[in-house]
Amino acid sequence: MLENKSLSLPDEPHFRQLIQNHDTIRHVIFRDLACQADADYAQLLFDIAHLRRRIVDNLPASALDGKGRIREERPYICTLAPAGYEFLVAALAVLSIGAAIVPLAPEVLPVEALYFLKQCRADLLLTSSRCSPLGDSIEQYVRSHGQTTTFLPIKPSVMARGQQQPVAVDPEMTIPADRPSLILFTSGSTGPPKGVVHNRRFFHSGYGTSSSPSSPDLFLTHRPVHWIGGLRSIINLAISGTPQEVVAEPTAPAIWHRLRDGDGDVTMLCCVIPMWIRLMEHFRHALSRLPAPELEPYLRGARALRVARVGGAAPQPSLLRFWREELGVPLEVTYGCTETGGPGLMTDERTDRDRECNLGRPEEGVEVRLSEGDRGEILIRNSRQFSQKSYLNDDEATRNALTEDGFFKTGDYGRRVGDEYTIEGRQATDFVRFHGFKVPVVEVEMRLLELPFISQACIVSVPDGDASTRVAALVRFNGDGLSQGLAELREELSATLAQYKLPTALRVLQPSEKFPVTFTGKVLRKKVVEQYFPTMGTYELPRDVELWDLRSKGQQGAPHKAWDWAGLQGC
Repeated sequence: MLENKSLSLPDEPHFRQLIQNHDTIRHVIFRDLACQADADYAQLLFDIAHLRRRIVDNLPASALDGKGRIREERPYICTLAPAGYEFLVAALAVLSIGAAIVPLAPEVLPVEALYFLKQCRADLLLTSSRCSPLGDSIEQYVRSHGQTTTFLPIKPSVMARGQQQPVAVDPEMTIPADRPSLILFTSGSTGPPKGVVHNRRFFHSGYGTSSSPSSPDLFLTHRPVHWIGGLRSIINLAISGTPQEVVAEPTAPAIWHRLRDGDGDVTMLCCVIPMWIRLMEHFRHALSRLPAPELEPYLRGARALRVARVGGAAPQPSLLRFWREELGVPLEVTYGCTETGGPGLMTDERTDRDRECNLGRPEEGVEVRLSEGDRGEILIRNSRQFSQKSYLNDDEATRNALTEDGFFKTGDYGRRVGDEYTIEGRQATDFVRFHGFKVPVVEVEMRLLELPFISQACIVSVPDGDASTRVAALVRFNGDGLSQGLAELREELSATLAQYKLPTALRVLQPSEKFPVTFTGKVLRKKVVEQYFPTMGTYELPRDVELWDLRSKGQQGAPHKAWDWAGLQGC
């Protein structure tokens, strides 16, 4: 039996809000069938207290100060967990001792995990029940390489009747707002991923409060927590008092079935572009063919969504039109990135929905400007974003990412129309965004030109429904390469390039066709896209463009090697 001790939490806005929720909200706040969790705030705080005691017991005595706070020199604790209740408990328990969360991908390879552990000098890695076998493999691997990190299962408890404990903020347990609270690794243009460090202000705001305690919303949770959108929502919703439920299987059919079975109880759903497309395709190819009485519960579930948001990039107009006009569900676009701490711009009911690539207006507390006045590179500044020393162990990269007055350089090019902003593509063409990864154009072109059967090569970015953009290759084969296709090309390149950098679209130039170039021989990438990869307002490409199936990761039948997905699997 656990001791019924008082739980004292740091004097920070998010913990004060949690305690207020504990005192005023009685309904279930988190449902996760995978770990049999049906937790209200009493259960959540009980589990936080239980795990916090075990964390403290497993840290070196020198790691904590006299108030039970982790020392600033080594503040990082890693987690290995999918989106779910165990991750939420782990994240809040870590934050409650002043430490910083470092979520690893639930499919991370042991060699990648070792790199992350060394980068942040973590003394502890918390593993969920679903990641237990992988955790054992990682533990064995890091031990064999001399790393002394302790591995600790999260293990939420079943609270017995009468075990509720007093909870309160300790006014003497203050944590400076500029101390780290979170590291999210993001793919760089070269080398292993960079660690983006956010300070405690990341959790001080942005969560709001539940819309109506008597008739609460319900958020459907499915996005991975080692990406900014999934992490922000799972923690902020718990702080705000908004109930959430984890989708047992994060697939389009599973989400549709949950909408159907809930009789309109799900009111909030946020997905990246690929998932909204899969949901659309499943409706068109399967659900729309059902008899009207069977189709109606699906429609009723979708139309009950009070909040339906799409993030990751600017979606194609055809996707927005489908949800708005065919199903009556307007999708609101959110724009931001890991470095800015989540959304910086968002559309709403006031937005001109007929304007293509509209990002809407800045969120409250967010400043947006364009480098050249009414157009140019999109620059963002807010209190949540990273600032000085915010790329882990890389001060130079941090300096290069910010303007002199602290605006983050997104690298995206946009323009302002009234008080709204639209995105017009990349300001520079030095890399392609594939899912959440940055693919360096020059590196891929160099590797293509090293192949003996290629005489000319160019890499461009083309829109795609599943990955936002594809890495598209325009090549000219010499006589020895006339029989090569995309699969053979990817296989040749996989020896020198990570999987996420490999081309997923291929257009082979015929003898009579030419590369669009300037007088001096510089390739006109925009012309390449217009001439050889036109999409005509949809995601369909011409028949002479060979495409790779993006839903099957990697080379067919080939095992993943380290950094094939930059240690950020699960996108």
